[in-house]
Amino acid sequence: MLKPKISVVIPTYNRESKILKSINSVLNQTYKNIEVLVIDDNSTDNTKDVVKSIKDKRLKYIKLPKNMGSCYARNIGIKKAKGKYITFQDSDDVYDSKKIEKQYLNLKNNKSDMDFCKVKIIKKDNSIIFPNDEQIKSINENKILDELCNGNFISTQAIFVKRKIIKKYMFDEDLQRLQDFDLVLRMIPNINCSFTDEVLVNLYNQKDSISNDYNKLKQSIDIISNKNYLLDETQTNNLFELLKKYEKEYEEHLNVSVEVRNEMLRKELKLCKKDLYNIVNSKTWRLKLKINKFLRR
Repeated sequence: MLKPKISVVIPTYNRESKILKSINSVLNQTYKNIEVLVIDDNSTDNTKDVVKSIKDKRLKYIKLPKNMGSCYARNIGIKKAKGKYITFQDSDDVYDSKKIEKQYLNLKNNKSDMDFCKVKIIKKDNSIIFPNDEQIKSINENKILDELCNGNFISTQAIFVKRKIIKKYMFDEDLQRLQDFDLVLRMIPNINCSFTDEVLVNLYNQKDSISNDYNKLKQSIDIISNKNYLLDETQTNNLFELLKKYEKEYEEHLNVSVEVRNEMLRKELKLCKKDLYNIVNSKTWRLKLKINKFLRR
């Protein structure tokens, strides 16, 4: 019996140096009946040439006429997808070779609408895995939504979902950060959800990653704060406290930025002072002073 087709949506923007590894980690899956939709958000580098160099009929490349953001690109991918299930990848991350197969089987065995897995976030100096042990304890006690209100642990790349389900919700295109958090907060109360307790995606945190943009964080906090999720009183309070924590993180970043800017200004003034001192004490400047004194007589 032929296994159902699974669509993998990859939004990308100016990732010519990283996207090849990301795409190959999807094409090399043990589960073969897939389509890979690369949605190029109007890149200005050679991303198109890199993608087109891959000769695999399962790979489809769509370039958007203008830059619209990752959520818009993902939603285009969802609309174009033909698979019974959809999962997501980012252009600088890497799938485990059995990710799709394991999540498909887990979703099928649990008769769930959506499955999510563990991911490893790899930074320059360290790495972390989430969900962590404490979060997994809540997941196993069927308290996913309770735990989510204390902090998101379901990354976009970890989501494996029925196409008919994700098409009802889609990504909020106004959000530039926390879009996966918003999506699962809207979906989880209304669907059956399962969890694959294995690290199946490596996420590489880059300097230019959206997750490092604090202005986008503030904008997303404001949008989520004004949404009505299907939460009980305790969950609502916990989510409110979490958003306050994020706002504090944003404010602390601003303070650091001000300090950095002030330090740069101090260095600049010090250089200016040195230059001015050299000018004032130069032979040319002393000569000008003598001439002015003579003219004032």
